Amino acid sequence: MLDVVSADTRLVATDPGIPGLRDVLSPLGLVRRLAPAWDVADARVVYLRYKPATSLVAGLRLTAADGATSFVQALALGVGAPEKLAKVVRAGDGDDVGRGAVVDPRLGVALSDVTADRHLPGVGRVLHDADGAVTPLVYKPGRRWVAREERTDGSAVLVKVHRRSAVAGVLAGHAALTGLPVVTVAEARERRGTVRHPWLPGRPLDALVGPGLPDLWSCAGAVLAAVHAQPSAEGLQRVDRAVELAAAVAAVRAVAPLDLAAAAASTAERVLAQAGEAVSPRVVHGDFSADQVIVRPDLAGSAAPAADQPAVTLVDLDRVGLDDPAADLASWYGALVATGTGPGDPHEVLAPLLEGYLGAGGDPSVVGRLRLLSAAAVLQRATEPFRRHLPDWPEQVARLVTTARELAS
Repeated sequence: MLDVVSADTRLVATDPGIPGLRDVLSPLGLVRRLAPAWDVADARVVYLRYKPATSLVAGLRLTAADGATSFVQALALGVGAPEKLAKVVRAGDGDDVGRGAVVDPRLGVALSDVTADRHLPGVGRVLHDADGAVTPLVYKPGRRWVAREERTDGSAVLVKVHRRSAVAGVLAGHAALTGLPVVTVAEARERRGTVRHPWLPGRPLDALVGPGLPDLWSCAGAVLAAVHAQPSAEGLQRVDRAVELAAAVAAVRAVAPLDLAAAAASTAERVLAQAGEAVSPRVVHGDFSADQVIVRPDLAGSAAPAADQPAVTLVDLDRVGLDDPAADLASWYGALVATGTGPGDPHEVLAPLLEGYLGAGGDPSVVGRLRLLSAAAVLQRATEPFRRHLPDWPEQVARLVTTARELAS
């Protein structure tokens, strides 16, 4: 089994077109060299986005000498991209909230505080305007930043900062599911890219164990049936499975051996060939999984909820769109497999979810397409172990590609 250092070394050796690849994948030395004033005791990669010979973008979690943590972006560029470094410098110079940016033009690398992410200018405004504590939770450079924001009145909100161009789609997804047990929008500022939601008490379903779990899965399935019953709404985009699978195959090809890339490509072809005639699209969650379901506090083992609080609430509606409704069920399965659950037959693994879904009037035709779309869902998550820079990411990528191929066979 390759460890992460050996796996990263192999990746670096195959891509000499990005000189700073090694430095970003092992970032502590890079941070200490370029930004000694940041006083960093540890630096860990928590997110990766990679285009061979072009760029590696990394979200880093830094731990200071006093134990405080923060997010920054590290960027390694292909040879001959000075204009991109210049953009990083300009964004850093305009950062009046955080630590700005530092670059090494010779190596083609840069470090930017989250407040200097030029694609997410709302982060700086959130931190500048906050009247209470802000605890960052998630950072995907150039894509999304999520934090818990405390208010002086004792309340809390979940604040998300998106690219400004993405906010209209996010709001359309929320509007499409109005009236269902889903997280609501408390405030949105499209110009800043910020969307705030009430902080939901309770725990995510994927964090719970015990004999009551099948019933909670069934509750989630019933809510999903209600999602699929919603009428189509303005602003929702139809999912293009061919495009999504092509992106998944390209991602595997970028980090995996040729035989795995070939297996990923043949799996995608098989899924698309067997899909046959297009299914009439329905409104879908788009990223349905157990971590997107919040269980109310009394059922999650904490404080009592408000009397009118539903058993479960769906969150993270950023990818609500139009698709085959079976894709949502397959997404739940794909997330389970990606986090280490043994694959198994999707119909058996998802039995409690299907029971709640079909019992609440969900589309019964999804059962016949579940295995095929589960193959697609697993393949689309095949490079998540690399994106999260897990210690055994090569083996995990291989496991997911193999599982997808077997499901599609």
